[in-house]
Amino acid sequence: MSDYLLRDRLKVATLREHAALDAVVTRAHLETRAGYGAFLIASAQAVAPLELALERAGVDEWLPSWRLHARRRALACDLRDLGLTGSNGPEAVIPSRDFGVGVLYVLEGSRLGGRVLSRQVREADVGAPVAYLTHGAEQNLWRAFLMWLEGLSKVDLRTDAVEAGARYGFRCFSDAFESLAPPTGGPNARGCAHVRV
Repeated sequence: MSDYLLRDRLKVATLREHAALDAVVTRAHLETRAGYGAFLIASAQAVAPLELALERAGVDEWLPSWRLHARRRALACDLRDLGLTGSNGPEAVIPSRDFGVGVLYVLEGSRLGGRVLSRQVREADVGAPVAYLTHGAEQNLWRAFLMWLEGLSKVDLRTDAVEAGARYGFRCFSDAFESLAPPTGGPNARGCAHVRV
């Protein structure tokens, strides 16, 4: 493997999947309770199965700070505060650590737009719960994750498996968002600002 940063390699390898997800997510309307609720439900359908699969695969052994990163409980709290019930999507499978590293890249990357989206939600509804969107903001978990990612030993790291895991993570999010029916209140009432999720 060259000196090319792994995060840059993953960004290039998942451009198509990232674009496909953005195209689906941009249909949400976070300025409405229905749209924001739909966004959270879709997020939960991807986040919860992926996090549970990572835990079954032993993520605590690769990423010792994992407990700080997991967000499914924050998502569940936001849904409960909105009077909604989320459901997990299909069970996810993480066949190897390297595949899991790619999935982690997607999950952690989904934090990047959280601060902007939380402001958008709060501008429309000051009382809206935003635990998921603001999770770990004070701890700068994305930067901590990148330091961990680039600190991984490249000797036995299979970048093809890492890239496959990242593509899988993006597909899980895309499938979750595409599976949602438009919320009550009109056709195509879901979507959000262009953001990496």
